[in-house]
Amino acid sequence: MSTISLTELRQQLFKLADQVVDTGVPLLIERRGIRLRLVREDAQTPLSRLVKLRAQSLVQGAALAPDESPAVWSELPLPKVAEAAAAYSVKPPARKRKG
Repeated sequence: MSTISLTELRQQLFKLADQVVDTGVPLLIERRGIRLRLVREDAQTPLSRLVKLRAQSLVQGAALAPDESPAVWSELPLPKVAEAAAAYSVKPPARKRKG
């Protein structure tokens, strides 16, 4: 891995970028003591994301009825979702007085 200055990079940007693309060797760029790295990022194939998946256990059985809940199975109290709201009424718009 070679190190170059930002000025040198500016002068030879396309040549150095092609070199990184062709060889795959990263290029270090130094500016005021801070190092930057120009690297080739290989494109991910759509299948490469599947490698990260882990096998999971499969639960087999009858589907739950809409009124069933795992909380009922474990005898835990059901969570209170919301209170019943009072009925709302709509007021008619106020009329403008002619004056």
